[in-house]
Order: sequence, then structure tokens, then C-alpha cells
Amino acid sequence: MEKIFATPKPGVLVRHENGKPLDPAGEAVERTSYWLRRERDGDATLGPVPEQPAAAAETAVKAKS
Repeated sequence: MEKIFATPKPGVLVRHENGKPLDPAGEAVERTSYWLRRERDGDATLGPVPEQPAAAAETAVKAKS
């Protein structure tokens, strides 16, 4: 399924379908009708998932090892 980047509007607590709060800085989530409704209702902004620079991605992989 396609991923999108969801960011809550300032001052709005947006929850995932499982009840966990969405990170105020935004998170990559699956593009579902749930997130499309959050955008339509004005609670969140949806956009493309930002790409990590290659150096940052390599560092993240090494840190997990």
C-alpha cells in the first residue's frame, strides 16, 4: 500500500486508528480512507513522504545493526 506523510494541524491531537497519537512533526503512514478523512476534516495535512539524504539513510541502517 502507498505511504504518505501525515502532519497534524497546529494545536490538534490526531490519533492513529489504533489510538496512538500522531507525532507532531509528522509520520509516514499507509494511505487509507482513515487518513484521507483526517485531511478532509481539517485535522491533518497529507503529502509525499520526504526522502532521506543518502548519508542519513546509511547512518540509520548502521545504527540499527
